[in-house]
Amino acid sequence: MPKGKRKGNYMPMSVAGILTFSTEEAGGIKVPKWFPVFLSALTGVTILLLHLL
Repeated sequence: MPKGKRKGNYMPMSVAGILTFSTEEAGGIKVPKWFPVFLSALTGVTILLLHLL
């Protein structure tokens, strides 16, 4: 690709932050993707059962 064509291909500033955030490795606890869904369903069922008692 010629150098003259590359100069006009800058990313918008709004996209640059998202791309930087997605490539950074954040510390903390790693949870599987299904865990928040399971925890929400379990909480809902628990609340319904406690309401019936």
